[in-house]
Amino acid sequence: MDFDKLKQWMELAKSYQTGDFWSGMLDQSSFNQFMKENMEMGASEPSRQRTIKNQFPNIDIYINDLEVIVIADLPGYKKEDLHVSVSGNKLLLKGSTVPIVAGEAVLQERIQGQFQRVVELPEATDSDQIKAKFQNGVLTLTYKRKYIQEEKVIID
Repeated sequence: MDFDKLKQWMELAKSYQTGDFWSGMLDQSSFNQFMKENMEMGASEPSRQRTIKNQFPNIDIYINDLEVIVIADLPGYKKEDLHVSVSGNKLLLKGSTVPIVAGEAVLQERIQGQFQRVVELPEATDSDQIKAKFQNGVLTLTYKRKYIQEEKVIID
């Protein structure tokens, strides 16, 4: 990079700019803050893990005339490692795994260890109404809708 040309360009641009634009743009602490907020650079490992874990597992929820279907991607997990519970319209998914490989990770995008996620269901249900199936790392939960039609309320 030719620093003389960059310096000339900055001087030219500075003559057209008012205020304290360039000092704010070139302030190292502002750059570090931007990187921390947007790129998670400089964030401690536990906070990065916490952010990922709050979004794990990926979930799709479908609703049709008869039932509600919840699909959760849980690659690498076993049925025995999972806990599923429901309270009204809140679905709790918890689980844990042990690392597959011992050693220091150079790149780690796969979730390992414990996770917990609470999902709001479109309609409340009871645990005995849910059918759960776990196959090939995909958890599928289905339950029948209680209120298929709009019900009229009589006004006294």
